[in-house]
Amino acid sequence: MSDSPPNPSHDPKLLPYLEINERLTQLKKSHGHYYQMINLEVWALIETMDQFFPGSWNRFMTNRQLSMKQFLQRQRSKKQSPTPDE
Repeated sequence: MSDSPPNPSHDPKLLPYLEINERLTQLKKSHGHYYQMINLEVWALIETMDQFFPGSWNRFMTNRQLSMKQFLQRQRSKKQSPTPDE
């Protein structure tokens, strides 16, 4: 009895190397299409919002930018303030 791994060419259950690569390529392509569809849906939602509420996207992005700046300032102040354990 040998403890060596099975030879892929003799095991019909194992996929050939090229087929695995093809499937990985298809999966990557599928994920790419999925993210493109998400981007398209987000864009359509933004356009629709802007038609019903003009300037809503601009206000959202302005608020988001301000919130991010405030968040980063809080994170920096937490890092700079000494902790009671020190």
